[in-house]
Amino acid sequence: MIELKEVTKIYTGQSVPAVDSLTMKIEKGEICVFVGPSGCGKSTTLRMINRMIEPSSGTILIDNKNIKDSDPDKLRMGIGYVIQQIGLLPHRTVAENIAIVPRLHGWPKDKINRRVDELLVLIGLDPETTRSKFPSQLSGGQMQRIGVARAMAADPPVMLMDEPFGAVDPIARNHLQDEFLRLQREIKKTIVFVTHDINEAIKMGDKIAIFNRGRLVQYGTPQDILSRPANDFVADFIGYDRVVKMLSLFRVEDIARPVGCTIEPNELPNAWNKMQDYQAAVCFLINSAGEPSGFITGDDFLKQGKDASPDVLNKIAGQRKRAFVEGDVLLRDALSLILEFNTEYLGVLSGNRVVGVISLGDIRKHASKKEGD
Repeated sequence: MIELKEVTKIYTGQSVPAVDSLTMKIEKGEICVFVGPSGCGKSTTLRMINRMIEPSSGTILIDNKNIKDSDPDKLRMGIGYVIQQIGLLPHRTVAENIAIVPRLHGWPKDKINRRVDELLVLIGLDPETTRSKFPSQLSGGQMQRIGVARAMAADPPVMLMDEPFGAVDPIARNHLQDEFLRLQREIKKTIVFVTHDINEAIKMGDKIAIFNRGRLVQYGTPQDILSRPANDFVADFIGYDRVVKMLSLFRVEDIARPVGCTIEPNELPNAWNKMQDYQAAVCFLINSAGEPSGFITGDDFLKQGKDASPDVLNKIAGQRKRAFVEGDVLLRDALSLILEFNTEYLGVLSGNRVVGVISLGDIRKHASKKEGD
């Protein structure tokens, strides 16, 4: 969808290129995140794609068409653009801000109005209460959503996003990231996303391009980059916690094993034998409503003895009544809970029913896998 061939940018008066012989390809429907330290060339590259900055040499293709063959204004009208400062016009309403590009395209008024309302619903805002507001009446998170909606208004196939969530607080930023990923699953745009935050890059990107001093240092999937840093710069940029970062790429449901053994309170005297029958390392205690109220493990019997009393086992299980997660929880967060509860296992829930189990060993084994294993 987007291809850069030997693209170089040297600013007037400088001898060192801001972008140096960059060659890369961004596939249709992918989010490609540009990341790196300040001044590494990532924002310059982004702005060369819509000709806000002209390259000194090289070729940029969008859909196999050289962007130099397009009028710059018309090119930009066909590319969505979102920036950190959002750039909403303060004297225009939300609806008028979103409608800017469709109006430039000459869309009829009724089509514009339908598109505005459609986008407001898509980004999770109520058209009735939002379309007539001015930017000053919105929160930072709401303004950022409107900025995204404006970039999508004319349904461009390509979107460029330059630090789009950098100006909001961490809680709002995390929510905006989640909402945008949900949105991308529906709209499937080709997106180039600039950030300085490696954690945001790992979360948002189908592919990550790491820049340093104007050059592309490594380009690949988040898993590939985390498991195989190309050099010391990439390893240092990712940080010493790259194995923990790897856990943010997977969810509990990716590694959960089926429940092998469950017991009801009246079966506690026979818990050891039942675990042996099922060859289970963990056994879940299920209450009268069919909900899990904790679990016991083989190690508990090693400590307490095979003839541990039902009262002791019930107390041990009850200490783990919160050691459960839903399947869509990130493995990173599951690891945090395992450490918090000082347990080797977590039960996996679907609603109020236990459907699986994961262990610290499962997480460790998954984190050590390389891409393709």
